[in-house]
Amino acid sequence: MKSVALITEYNPFHNGHLYHAQTAKALTEADVTIALMSGNFVMRGMPAMFNKFQRAQMALAGVDLVVELPLVGSLSSSDYFAKMGVRLADYLAADALCFGSESGDITALQQTATQLLTFEETPAFHQAIKQGKPYARIVSEHLDDTLLQEPNNILGIAYLKQLHTTNSKIVPYTIQRTSASHRQRDITHDTYASGSAIRQAIKNNEATWQQMVPEMNMALFHQPFANKQRLFHFLQLTVYQQDAAALRKIYTMTEGFEHRLIKCMQTATSYDNLMAGLKTKRYTYTHIQRLLMNVLLNISYDAVHDHIEAARILAMTSQGQAYLKWLKQHASDRRIITNVNQQNASLIANEIKATRIYNLLTQQTQHDFNTPVFIQR
Repeated sequence: MKSVALITEYNPFHNGHLYHAQTAKALTEADVTIALMSGNFVMRGMPAMFNKFQRAQMALAGVDLVVELPLVGSLSSSDYFAKMGVRLADYLAADALCFGSESGDITALQQTATQLLTFEETPAFHQAIKQGKPYARIVSEHLDDTLLQEPNNILGIAYLKQLHTTNSKIVPYTIQRTSASHRQRDITHDTYASGSAIRQAIKNNEATWQQMVPEMNMALFHQPFANKQRLFHFLQLTVYQQDAAALRKIYTMTEGFEHRLIKCMQTATSYDNLMAGLKTKRYTYTHIQRLLMNVLLNISYDAVHDHIEAARILAMTSQGQAYLKWLKQHASDRRIITNVNQQNASLIANEIKATRIYNLLTQQTQHDFNTPVFIQR
């Protein structure tokens, strides 16, 4: 069976995602579309608006199989996010990887990826890294490439770098993103909007978002969303129980930032107030937000690795189910988790913990042990 992988977040699943999934399947002539989806915490460093079980079910409007992306990938910068996504795609024997981009030109994106890989081997790059400069700043200072100014291009280039570095047999494709930009905060189109705009409209109780999502998913758009102030109080509790030495071990914590975090937490009165105190020229808001989630979830550097131990299945259609049967026959060494139990829980320990903490934030009850894989008949 031929398969195409989509590395996704679906926060939430909307018409643009549906278009991407359907176009990817047609473009690659795949039998099966596999969504590799972030769990309950997403790359921008926040809890997802809807839990992973709801979002996986939403995704079946356009894909055949939904697999959870490892947590450390979701709470990392683009290169590591891409690494975990590509490795999971390889683990699932995907034939193709299709991503959205502002460019829509796979050849141009591959040329930039090659240029970046070459630059990363130069003395100038290594010297800048030693000086502590952020990767994005180093690249912008040395490479004048307009493709690196758009977020979906950047992520796509990260996928291409990873495919090249690992000598993956996966064939990359890209689909040009149109109608709504990644950064757009308002709904201006009658069919498509960015995830940010849809989330904002939902929070504001505006009906405009309802035209931006597949009608069959409307009943899934309900839950008590994670409240920023409640998140702030959980972060306070977590940080107050740690000393600087313990915080220094947290994944993505660097250069004494733990001291700044402790100091700012002692005077902050809200999440936004905390973020304002933590922000520096060196670190973006998104980087700091991801760091805070790693603190909240107690993800240490020791817990981070870049190999795939198992694939956690969240939802599937009958076609997705057939693919798993095919995979079992052709790659019998792959560990596929459709039912979480005490025997396999250690393989996805971070994801189980993240779901438990997400439930405390949102006061929900669905977790990995009481929620079976959703099968759409």
